This record gives sequence, C-alpha cells and structure tokens, in this order.
Amino acid sequence: MKKIFYFCLSISLSFFFISCKDEEVEFSANNCKGNPQFIRTEGFDPKRSFFSTSEARTMGMVLIESEQPGNPKARITKSIQRPSWKKAGWLAPILLDEEGNIYTSPAPFINIWDNPIENNNTIYKVDTRSGDMDVFLKLPFADSVNIDNPFGIISMAYLCQTGTLYVSTVAGSRRNEENGHIYAINLKTKKIIDNIKNTDAMGMGITFIKGKRELYFGTGRSSDVYSVTLSSSGKFSGKPLLAFTLANLGQRGDDKVRKIRTDRFGNLLVHGMEFNFNLIAPREKQETIYYFKYSEEEKKWIYSK
Repeated sequence: MKKIFYFCLSISLSFFFISCKDEEVEFSANNCKGNPQFIRTEGFDPKRSFFSTSEARTMGMVLIESEQPGNPKARITKSIQRPSWKKAGWLAPILLDEEGNIYTSPAPFINIWDNPIENNNTIYKVDTRSGDMDVFLKLPFADSVNIDNPFGIISMAYLCQTGTLYVSTVAGSRRNEENGHIYAINLKTKKIIDNIKNTDAMGMGITFIKGKRELYFGTGRSSDVYSVTLSSSGKFSGKPLLAFTLANLGQRGDDKVRKIRTDRFGNLLVHGMEFNFNLIAPREKQETIYYFKYSEEEKKWIYSK
C-alpha cells in the first residue's frame, strides 16, 4: 500500500478539479500542489527529488534526489530522513497541498510492532517550512480497534478549489463487517465536514465528468469502482453510485483498486492489485494499470486495453 510522490511536472496533472457551479462546471487541471519550501534549504533540487515511504529497510518517509526521478534503477545522488519522519512507524499515502505541506498516515508493514493499531487512523502533517512532522488530525476511532484488521487510513485525495482533503479508512472493519468511512476534511479549519459510512474505500481519485466534479473510489470488498458527486463546498452530493468494475479484467480478474489517477483529459488510470486485508509485503503483490475513458455517446466509462 506504500506510495511514492515525485516532484515532476507530470504530477501536476495527476488529479483534476473544476470551478464554478455544481450543476455545470468547466474542466481545469488540478495543478495546485506546491513543492515544500524546506527542500531547497536542505540543498535538494525539487526537479530531481521525491519523497518515498517504500524504501527497503527504511521506516517512515525519506527525501531522495535522483538522476532520473521515476526510474527505480537510476542513481540516487543523496537522501535524508528527518527524525520526526519515522516517529509514526511505516507510512503509506503521501499528498501535498498548494503550500507544499505534506500529509501522510501510518500503514503496517509485515507486522504491527512499529504501527500500533490505535494510531492507524491518524493524519500526520509535514510543515512546508520547517520540514517537521506532527499529528494533524486523529479521525474517530470508536469501537474500531480489533486485531483482525491492522489497517486504518488507506488513501487520500485533494480538491484544490475547496481545500478539501478526502481520506478513506477501513479502521473497525472485519472480514464480514464493512465499517470503514470516507471523510471530507477542510484543511484550514481541520474539521470533518462530511463523511460516507460503512464503506471500505481503497484507492481514490478526483475527475470531472458530465459537468460535475466527482470522487471515484474502489472498495476492499470487491472489484467495483464507485463515484460520488462533490459539491461546491467539498461535501458529498448524493450517494455513491457504481461507475464500472475491474471484475474479469487483467491477469487475476478480481483486483482491488490501489490508486486512481487521471490523465490530462480526465480519463482514469486505475491501479489494481490483490488485497485481502492481510499484511503481505507490497513488493510481493503484482499490480496492473487499467485505463478507462468516458464515452459521451454511451454515457459510461469504457475500458481500453
């Protein structure tokens, strides 16, 4: 479940948002994510640097400068890890806002020795100026601690226009009980402004379709992908609806969604992999990218091989 964020121009097109009214809005690339200010003070080149939470034998987050960001075989010129970047144990999602603040959360790796279950619903923030990581917000955790499910926060997405952070958590879910949530959080007020209950959402992404901004997400229970319309304030408008499915696609035929990205036209790139609420090392899991294009003619998403 771990993720790498690269400081490259292409990343600015990874998510999409739209402006104006809910009923009919114009498409615009969501390129508001900024580089953390402390990168330059550390002597790193933002164009060749990235943050990683998936380095072998390195718990927490690492800042790395590479000759070719995005190429795992490229030579690493230097790297650093602030002491505070490892105090939350192993980490997974990495997300930036327009000021360059970094948001992340714990993710157990192999075992839970370094990731106590009671901390897995905590959002951490790395300050863009100081580079220090501290607790940003602890999501509700009532009746959710159980040894059957070591996972908490799984995925994050950000809508620039409203300053809304969307966070999915499966904390409290059991094999036969779907108790997860998707929270909508106003970053300025640090308040939860909306939520979707009883949903074990995994990978999430935002795009524009049919004149509206929508949040797309896969679930840990099936290969289905759902969408929910987002209002002008960042809240959820209506209930999630089935958008399409990964069932019977790819080599495995039952992939769950790990991540959802968008290209510059708003089409969806869905990263699928095997997931069964266990602690199989991510490096042992095979991943497939599925490309979906929205057909205005047929009014639905079409899988493109």
